[in-house]
Parts: sequence; structure tokens; C-alpha cells
Amino acid sequence: MTEAHTRIIPVQGSLEDARSRASAIVAETNREMTAVRIFEQGERKMLSGVLPVRVLTRILDYNAAPKGTTADKALTATNRPVVAEHVRGIASYLHRTIEKDENYIIPPLTLNSTGDVEVLVPEGQYEVNSGYAVFPDETSVHITDGQHRFLAIKQVADEMRGTPQGAKFMGAGVPFMMTIESETGQVHQDFADAGKTKALPPSLLAVYDTRQPANRAVIEICERVPLMKGRIDATSSTLSAGSPFIFLVNQVRQFVKHSLTGSTSTKEPQFAEQAEAAMSNIESRERWIKSRVAFLKAMTDIIPEWRELAELSPPGGADAASVLERTKEIKQRMMVPLNGAFLTTIGLVSHTVLKDVTSADRDEADLIAELQDRLIPFKEIRWDRSAEIWDGNVVTGGKIRTQGPAVRAASQKMLDLLETKTYSNQC
Repeated sequence: MTEAHTRIIPVQGSLEDARSRASAIVAETNREMTAVRIFEQGERKMLSGVLPVRVLTRILDYNAAPKGTTADKALTATNRPVVAEHVRGIASYLHRTIEKDENYIIPPLTLNSTGDVEVLVPEGQYEVNSGYAVFPDETSVHITDGQHRFLAIKQVADEMRGTPQGAKFMGAGVPFMMTIESETGQVHQDFADAGKTKALPPSLLAVYDTRQPANRAVIEICERVPLMKGRIDATSSTLSAGSPFIFLVNQVRQFVKHSLTGSTSTKEPQFAEQAEAAMSNIESRERWIKSRVAFLKAMTDIIPEWRELAELSPPGGADAASVLERTKEIKQRMMVPLNGAFLTTIGLVSHTVLKDVTSADRDEADLIAELQDRLIPFKEIRWDRSAEIWDGNVVTGGKIRTQGPAVRAASQKMLDLLETKTYSNQC
């Protein structure tokens, strides 16, 4: 990396004088300018501001390490290898929201410049102050953190070029923070430091990202199924034995995913597409959710531990202490239905049982009654871990298994029981 030439230039007078000086430079050189704030972190000065997409796509550059590169070659790059799937995911999100005229968010990019960035500020007032940055008319501003966002922005800008929505997107603002740094090693360290944030737990992400129809379905199910209301943890990655909760939101989401797709191998992008198609409007989404709520209510009537839990008050009420003790006692039985793997299993079962149910609106009470009758064979199932129906699939050596093949095998045994008993009754 060549030496950085970012300069902070004091201008006599006010902030307006600094803006006039910056504007004059832009008029003479056809460069770009924007208002910035100058501040310090550690021993370095930083800039923060906002640039429109049309400027970012013209002046930014990135230097990604090739996949499979050696350590010495990676040191000459300033970014990690590009993950094409990550770029596609961000681009798809932007495309979808822009085309629907929905709100979207692009988090800040972290930049560094090896070109001539001139920052004009009122003289004697630039330790923490406002000013105007004039950027080079070349791709010499490099991305320290955010290359996947940048590549997705470029892709969407190119694909939507010439459309009204594309023109609007080109004017959209993207926030940035820019270091004034000439050492490649420090740029690498900045990238590593910027990554020291903890990702949202999957359960909390499912709660927050309600743009996805499947996540809205998860929230509705958690609210409308008595077993789950107030008993689903939205902020944790695991549950302790003493927790008042019985499942994680992400485990309920796995039920929704497998109930919708009927597969344990569907990737997230395909799941999102299928959910979008199946729940394309309020009516279709309500029918889909209603059928799954009915299914879970019918299963609650069949499984003793689920029924006991559903009859308790939600955690946090006046009788919270006794509810917690009762919940812990039920969980200590270690029954199969009190594990996330079981939710995934019956998600697959419900996909088959509820096939065609969402094609027409049904009264929920009638649907529950129909399912209670259809699922009567499940009353013969033993729900403890030593039962034969779970052996070798979701239970091995007394321990719960969550892998796809185990879940598929368990769901098939449950479906076989339904088909066998239904055939016997018909005979």
C-alpha cells in the first residue's frame, strides 16, 4: 500500500468558509465532496460521513485475498476472500426491498484512503469538528470492512440501471467511517478489530427480521399455541435445565421450516423463497399459520407433558415460582417431545399431514377436531427416550440427535404409524 495522502487543511473563518473552499476545489477538478465529522480514536484521526451510492460505486476499491492463498500473499491483500453467496444474499435483500418500495438498511462501511483526500475545516477547531472532505477522482479509497456490502451495492446498481428505482437507489446514502492510515498491517488489524462483534443469536434474529414471512409465522405460532405462549426463549442460544422456557424461537423456526419445505436439506435462501411463495399475501399466510397452530394444538392434546405445560400459567405471573417448579419437574422427565429435534421431526410430519389443507380457508375448531381424529394413532406412542420408535434415529444411547437423517427416520416412523392405523381402520 502506498503512503496515505489524506490531509486536514485548516481554513481561516467559519465552517461556511471551509465549505466554500471545498466547493471551489470540486468545481475546478470535478471531484466529489461531502460533509464529515473529524474525531479521534486511539492516536488516530478519523472521518465519518455519508456518500451516495453513485459516488461510492465510482471511487471505492477493494483488494480481496484469493481463496486458498498462502499467508504471505494474504498479507498483501486488505480484505478476506469474497464469499459469492454472501454478496448474493445482500443483493437479493436490496433488490427485494427496493422493488417493493420497502425500507432497507445498509450498515456503515469502514474505509481507508491511499489517495489525495483533502479535509477542509475551520482553523484551530478540528480536534472534534465538522468539515468537508474532497475525494480523489479515482478508485483510491479502499474498503477495510464491508466489501460484501459494497459488491452487493454495485451489483444492484448495475442491474437496476436505467429504471426509476435504480435512479433513486443511486442517490441513496451509505454511511462510512474512514481511517487515515498508511500501514497495511494496521489496516489488517482494523479489519480484525471491526469483526470483534458477537452475531445475533438465531432466535433473536428470527424475532427481529420480520420482513421474512416465515419469521412472522414463527412469532404468530409462539403467540397462538397455548403450549408455547410465554414459554419460548427469544434471546438465548441454549436452554438450561432450570429455565422457565421449553424451546428456543429458533427451534420453533425449524418446525416452520420443515413443515413448509418437507425437507431437512433446504438451504436458507430456498426456504425464504418458498416461504415468500406460500405466504405471498395476508390471506395465504393466515391459512398456513392457522393449519400449523391447529396441528400443534392437536399434538398438545396427545402428548401428556405438552398438555400439562399448556395448562400452566405463562411464566412471570403471580404464581411464577410454582409455575417454574412445575415446569422444571416436567422437563426433568427428559421426554422426547421436550427437545428441539422433536419439533423438527413433527415439522416434517405436519408437511405431509397438512398437505392441501391451506388451499381453502377453514374454521380452526373444525380443523383441530379433524386433526385430533386423524392423529389418534399417535396416542399409542411412548414419548420417553427408551421407546422403540425413537431408537436409532433421534435417540441413540439415551442422547438426543438432531441431524437430518435422524429426524427424517423418526418422522417416517410416525407417518408409517398413521398410514398403518388408517389402513387397518378402513379395512
